[in-house]
Amino acid sequence: MISFEMTDATTYDQLQIYLDQQGLTDLLAQLKFLSDRRTDHVHLMAESWGGSHLREEPISVEAVPIRHVKVCLV
Repeated sequence: MISFEMTDATTYDQLQIYLDQQGLTDLLAQLKFLSDRRTDHVHLMAESWGGSHLREEPISVEAVPIRHVKVCLV
């Protein structure tokens, strides 16, 4: 389970990341693609966006879930 959540929906300046052990393993695997230069970006998406990495519902009742995260190597 991976959940990226905006915790201040008025200013959008706070991001919380929640992971369980499998989510941590999955995130590290995606980042390894970048580290190995197999790609220049990876996508993490919720099922509603065609993915399977991100949780649809937020962990925090006061947060807004982010359903698509693109991580780019620059």
